[in-house]
Amino acid sequence: MTRHVTDDVQWLTVCYPHEDAHEHVSVYLIEHDGSYILVDSGSFHHEQQLADAIDEATDGAGIDAIILSHSDYPHSGNISEFRDEWDDVELVASSGSPEIQGLTDARRCVIGEDLDVLGRTFNFIDPPLADRSHTTWIRDSESGVLFTADGFGNYHAPGECEQLSSEFDDAVPEETVYEFHRDNLVWLQYVDPDKLRTALDEIFDDYDVSAVAPIHGNPTLAEDVPTALDRLERAAGRIAEEYDVPTVEDA
Repeated sequence: MTRHVTDDVQWLTVCYPHEDAHEHVSVYLIEHDGSYILVDSGSFHHEQQLADAIDEATDGAGIDAIILSHSDYPHSGNISEFRDEWDDVELVASSGSPEIQGLTDARRCVIGEDLDVLGRTFNFIDPPLADRSHTTWIRDSESGVLFTADGFGNYHAPGECEQLSSEFDDAVPEETVYEFHRDNLVWLQYVDPDKLRTALDEIFDDYDVSAVAPIHGNPTLAEDVPTALDRLERAAGRIAEEYDVPTVEDA
């Protein structure tokens, strides 16, 4: 259940069943000078699986920091347990008011700015794809991996749980991208796909990205990012076309 996305970024992959497919609820582990930083903490349903994977990946050392993309339970469900398991775990949260969300001792990141965590710089990006207002995309500036929370998600077939984009026949399949975003980011029915693509392109123009690492999907390596962007734009277009959204002219 553990794959290297880059030399120092590992994907700890766990899934839920979803109809005839699976949905990832994964986390990512970053090694930096003997310390370990976890991006999101996963669902409490996978607490023991993830704890065992972290223990194995760190040779028993455990984690030193957790950075949250946002505080929904599939992303924050194991914070207390992991901080009880491993001492002195720093928590970095994207919320403007972490204490309101029960993260009373969290260090606050500012979306749109950079932050040093255990000597490593992270970029906190305002995402064009999010399911909560306090969501941030997180880029590890050293590896170039962009952690996109709910954006770039996809369902996958059994047997594809640990595949990177390069291991599919033609990158992450478009239909699985469409189905995930249709089900989970329902506000896309109100979005102009061209404007969405412009916002995405601006991020990839501003930042060098070695891989896109979603919490709810298979990671996409740099060579497949253009394909992923095209498929995401078409998925957004399909979602918008399927709904009869009233306009100002209809009022």
